[in-house]
Amino acid sequence: MIDLHIHTSFSPDSKTSMERACAVAYARGLKVIGFSDHAEFVNEDSAYIVDNYDAWGIQKEIAVLREAYANKMEILFGVEVGFIPGMESDIKTFLSAHPFDYAIGSIHYVDGRLVSAWIREREEAEAGFMPYFKALLGAAGSGLFQVLGHLDYVRKYMFAPQNYRREEYSKIIDEVLEAAVSSELTIEINCSGWRHFTREPYPGEDYLKRFAKKGGSLTIGSDAHKYTEIGYANLAARQLLKEVGFETVRIFRKRKSQDIGLFETL
Repeated sequence: MIDLHIHTSFSPDSKTSMERACAVAYARGLKVIGFSDHAEFVNEDSAYIVDNYDAWGIQKEIAVLREAYANKMEILFGVEVGFIPGMESDIKTFLSAHPFDYAIGSIHYVDGRLVSAWIREREEAEAGFMPYFKALLGAAGSGLFQVLGHLDYVRKYMFAPQNYRREEYSKIIDEVLEAAVSSELTIEINCSGWRHFTREPYPGEDYLKRFAKKGGSLTIGSDAHKYTEIGYANLAARQLLKEVGFETVRIFRKRKSQDIGLFETL
């Protein structure tokens, strides 16, 4: 039905054109999609906003595709921002400069290290991942975003994700979820986890249950970087959300939210 986390060739880690992404999404029956290409605030990153974020090119392409798919499929202009504690002012300035429908806040760097390498180093040292969750809490409380991205995806990069100790992070996860509820921040169920060794979405079912009990709101994203991943596990995501206590998913237009029934026909 919806997929608000799609990367295209406007992200350095994707080769999928927006045109092809739309063709695949429409063929798969999606009704609302959102392009959320990367914007990073670390100057060594290939998605560094000063040099590599093509806001004009993205908007121009979306305008053409919105006309092509009018009355067939809605196309939203999103962005996935790598949140860096201490750079809230720069992120706010960037977000204010562009007419985004929504912004996803994710943690891609911790202690100045790309999160994939940082996680494996911490795992080998048996040091735990608390700094990641503290950064996540900062993103949740920043007021900068409409969506919080892939909540506990530290599991993605672990050598042995089966050893992930959820109970160790229970308290700070509750703080993140409560911050999201109090600020009306939506959390995504990121379906990419079903493609990985984890074999469950980010966040996992237990965190989703806790968020439902707190009255939180969810959206759905495939985190697609290839056209084959667009809309991945969408039905499974909606069925899981229903099982854990959600009745709706959320979309955004010009940063204003709308809730849609999990199995509503748009």
